[in-house]
Amino acid sequence: MSKTLALQGGDPIRSTPISPWPIFGDAERQGLARALESGTWGFNGPIEGEFAREFAAFQGVKHVHCASNGSVTLELALKALGIGPGDEVIVPALTWIATAWAPLQVGATPVFADIRPGDWCLDPEDVRNKLTDRTRCIIPVHLYSQLAQMDELLEIAREHRLRVIEDCAHTHGSEWQGKAVGGLGDIGSFSFQHTKGMTAGEGGAMTTDDDHLSDELFRLKNCGRSPSPDTPTGFGSNNRITEFQAAVLLGQLSRLPDQIATRSKNIDLLRGQLDQIPGIRVLDAKEEVTRQGMYCLSISYDYRSANGVPRDVFVDALRAEGIPVTAPYEVVYQSELWRPGVEHWRFPTGKDAATELGLHSHCPVAEQVSGEGRGGDRGGEGERGGAGEGVELGHGEEYRRDAPGFPRRIRAPTRGRWRPSRYAPDVRRSCPDCFAPGLVRGAMPER
Repeated sequence: MSKTLALQGGDPIRSTPISPWPIFGDAERQGLARALESGTWGFNGPIEGEFAREFAAFQGVKHVHCASNGSVTLELALKALGIGPGDEVIVPALTWIATAWAPLQVGATPVFADIRPGDWCLDPEDVRNKLTDRTRCIIPVHLYSQLAQMDELLEIAREHRLRVIEDCAHTHGSEWQGKAVGGLGDIGSFSFQHTKGMTAGEGGAMTTDDDHLSDELFRLKNCGRSPSPDTPTGFGSNNRITEFQAAVLLGQLSRLPDQIATRSKNIDLLRGQLDQIPGIRVLDAKEEVTRQGMYCLSISYDYRSANGVPRDVFVDALRAEGIPVTAPYEVVYQSELWRPGVEHWRFPTGKDAATELGLHSHCPVAEQVSGEGRGGDRGGEGERGGAGEGVELGHGEEYRRDAPGFPRRIRAPTRGRWRPSRYAPDVRRSCPDCFAPGLVRGAMPER
């Protein structure tokens, strides 16, 4: 093992690339051939219907409707629930921008609530603080390798007669006390984008147990057409998927249970090894989570316990060693993909754009985790305690060091008063076999 970090010109610890993503094989190939030869390539075909039924059974819900992506599914869910102008929708400050974008699309106002240090998901206490007489809906996000505290959030919703949309983009197959996510709230929203736990390149799905909502979701995603002859038409647009996407998703779903089991074993190994490293803490698993789907592994990083190595340099050093890591998302209201809305989004007369976009929000734990905290001691005990800064293990090359929506990197120094070599090799020595091919994503790909 080289004593010099790859970041400083040494040989990387991993010379063999991490197994590529997505994983696919004969199931996807045969499904695509089946769709091609059928001559039915468009919407609402037999393969889409088959996938919807199988995904509904897997998720333990009555209804599944496929859509073009996991962003529009959030928008359609809000429309189905009657959320619109004048309403407020509570969303977490730490999430991909799509969660907050959806309320804007229906004329509602996203209200940012903080996250909990222990899971980076919506903090029920802060949700209560953000309630007003205009609040109509809560969108908890099951982020990265964690599930939101659904018992408390659902209790708040019951108390205040609010609707709940679960953003399940990261967590296919997860279960909360034996019940699959996507069936805990009114509607679940799933993404099948390229990096997700099961993928067709793009695509999304909406889950619900409510027959009326199911019919409305179908109309909204299918140009207003009725789901059956005995139900009325509605008002909607084209947000459909193709038979080719459904065919790939059937193959992906067939391998998902085994992948979840593999990832769970690997995460247990990683947690036991990484938790021994000063400054590193893998977020704890909740006892209510009876099955955990996986997007990537959430790790809290305290630079003060890591010989002063800044989080962004730590991330760059690991990436140079061939380990797929990145910083978590930017806080939405600080994101370079969100703030331009002041100039590019038209709000009703008399509405202040910055206020409607939540640009004056302050969610200290979310800011701490993202590494964008306002002053104070970054990476240590946050204003609300113990958040640290975030690191995500398992991201692929799509997330470049300069990718918009992720905190900007600082270039690692190779000379000067700070040098990373004293601390960073400890990560490699602690668990040199922890980053074997397919460890986080699953089994080796079939090619």
